[in-house]
Amino acid sequence: MNPVLYWNAVLLEASRRDFTRGFTGGQQPGPIRTAYAMAMVHLAIHDAVAFKQKPGAAYLNKKGFAHGITAPLTGDLEDIIAGAAVTALKRLYPRFEQQFDDALEAVGAAAFAEGAQVADALFLERQGDGADHMLMGAQPAMAAYGEHRADPYAPAQMQLGPAWGNVRRFVGGTHQPLDPPPGASTASGTYLADPHYRADYDEVRDLGAVSRGGRTAEQQRIGVYWGYDGANNLGVPPRLYNQVARAIVLARDPALSLRRQAELFAAVNVALADAGIDCWHYKYLHKLWRPVVGIRAEAAPEGDPFWAPLGMPQTNAARATLTPPFPAYPSGHATFCAAMMQTLRLGLKTAPGALTVHDVLDVEGGTSAPIAAEQFHLVSDELDSIALDPDGSVRQRVEQRFRNFAEAVWENSVSRVYLGVHWRFDGLPRDAGDRIGGVPLGLSVGEEVHGFFDAAPSLGGSG
Repeated sequence: MNPVLYWNAVLLEASRRDFTRGFTGGQQPGPIRTAYAMAMVHLAIHDAVAFKQKPGAAYLNKKGFAHGITAPLTGDLEDIIAGAAVTALKRLYPRFEQQFDDALEAVGAAAFAEGAQVADALFLERQGDGADHMLMGAQPAMAAYGEHRADPYAPAQMQLGPAWGNVRRFVGGTHQPLDPPPGASTASGTYLADPHYRADYDEVRDLGAVSRGGRTAEQQRIGVYWGYDGANNLGVPPRLYNQVARAIVLARDPALSLRRQAELFAAVNVALADAGIDCWHYKYLHKLWRPVVGIRAEAAPEGDPFWAPLGMPQTNAARATLTPPFPAYPSGHATFCAAMMQTLRLGLKTAPGALTVHDVLDVEGGTSAPIAAEQFHLVSDELDSIALDPDGSVRQRVEQRFRNFAEAVWENSVSRVYLGVHWRFDGLPRDAGDRIGGVPLGLSVGEEVHGFFDAAPSLGGSG
């Protein structure tokens, strides 16, 4: 197997174990820390290849960091990659050191040391970037109207990542722009006076409740398929999105060159990391409540003081209606997936132009055309005939097929509505011209990250 895919698989297994009972985990908690860790591992792999074959394309050189690495490296390339990957993995997941040693075949010590030097330099470049700050924070003592607070089904719930938006981005110095959520500037002082907010309020109230109501079986399948909400034995969305990237790469071109794979997976994971930083910046800027709070809080007859969401899939665990421990706007799922799919489209050149919000909205409108180079299929770990539903039954295996990348972005975004954990606008606007939600934010992050890696000198792109 190509060493990029091999060490990616080792990384995904480490992430799975990090969220699995029976293993000592909790080393990279939450989607934001996991995305950061995956970016570091794949940057180490990318720069191991670059310093061996094309030093000017190294991330460290493009960032202008004084790394002290003498290039080109002289050892065997696969051994250099192993040294970079294992060194990064052990720093990020030290409790799984034996697993990483077991993944090693016989390697040359000198070449391994060259790779380790690359990984060490990357961690030095990221020193003081803000990622080591306290991840959890207290809920507001007196939450204002519209402000996020603890899930009423988990009153002791804390907030995840209130300072994560201050972490230094991997590419570019400023957050990609995003407009406030609908209703935030309504003169009447109630969100429901805004037509966009009201439409999305009605939708999640009717389709996201714990009792199925108007939600179809297919909509519930969509909600569960894209879950990965820190579930036991599954982990978090960045792990799912790496599984998607693997499926796309293998479906399109199993013989993709090592250099192109190294650059592609580095770009994908850096995009996920920067998507998390930007998304969490806006989450704690706007502090918008989730449906379980907002629907209950609105005055009668508009609100429902007993409304309960279907909630995050409590896979391999007992049922408990639960929503994520951070504000709603924008959706992390929507931001992550859009960033990844944009990076893949531009990196693989599967279509003439970048993905747009209009492309994604076309999916629901039934006007989205298939793109041969973007077709892929994937069995989600949420629906793999192994995962257990909270009632103890084994979930049915579902292999989902996608005709283009926009279909995956749309389905992933609206999946959160069908679980009742997000408003639709957290992911997608109703008007393609509005810069509202995680999808437009993620698409911009993906373009930015692709531009950085693709600019000359590029390891595997056009430069």
